[in-house]
Amino acid sequence: MELYQIKTFVVVAEEGNITRAAKRLHASQSTISLHIKSLEEEFDLRLFLRTPKGMEPTPEGKQLLEKARDLLDCVEKIEVEAQSLKGELSGVARVGLQTSPIYLRTPQLIKLIKEKFPGLSLHLVQMPTWTIRSDIAARRLDAGFFYSNCSPEDVDGILLESTVLHVVGPASWKQKMQDASWVDLAKLDWIWTPEECSFNVKLKETFSAQDLEVSKSMIADSEDTHNALVKSGNGITVMRADEAADGVEKGDFYIWPGGHIEVGLYFGFPRKKESDPVVRALLDCVEQVWEKV
Repeated sequence: MELYQIKTFVVVAEEGNITRAAKRLHASQSTISLHIKSLEEEFDLRLFLRTPKGMEPTPEGKQLLEKARDLLDCVEKIEVEAQSLKGELSGVARVGLQTSPIYLRTPQLIKLIKEKFPGLSLHLVQMPTWTIRSDIAARRLDAGFFYSNCSPEDVDGILLESTVLHVVGPASWKQKMQDASWVDLAKLDWIWTPEECSFNVKLKETFSAQDLEVSKSMIADSEDTHNALVKSGNGITVMRADEAADGVEKGDFYIWPGGHIEVGLYFGFPRKKESDPVVRALLDCVEQVWEKV
């Protein structure tokens, strides 16, 4: 039994798919399959069932999975200790960004990291909130920014702010929006967000509380797409207060004056990794940039 085989076992269980596991481990699918087969032969146990949905751990596999994760955690702690003994922090940290780098104060963060930890580099990855959370939980990312309506349970993290979201429509829709109620808004064409999006969840809660059904004309998962669709007169949506104000200043948007909603902006990292030197360095800098110290 080799450590790389144990890591393959855990990653295949987390991904539920040989192809995704191979991509994550930067290995071929045949290599991943060989690792699993070798473990199964050594243990004389079947670890996975190959189903139409993917690789499903057997009851025996699930039981060994927790032990395998414990083993990898122990190895990680040894690596962390060895890194701390070297003195200066070095390496590359993968950090997920779910929205504008400017809004997330990324330039200030990079500058501070360079000053305090010159040996640490950032690999910034732009992706949706829900992907960032799953990638942090699976340890494909060292940390990342994401929205959430409550404290996340799948990852650890700190709340940076309650982000204000305004209901925004095309500037030409001012007359139909300025005196509108939530009931009136529900009848307008909405540019909606995907099911996994925190904005979606918050909007559903708001409309459901008033027993309202919304007219969803389309779904888009990109902020830039939402902005372009509103600007071109395709419907209304919610967007951050800073984006909305910028659109109003340019003459593109109208902000509904009847209220707003809020979602939490978090900086998250894998569970139980707060003591990891890289995570700790990122946290220290993020907290300083966001004045959370």
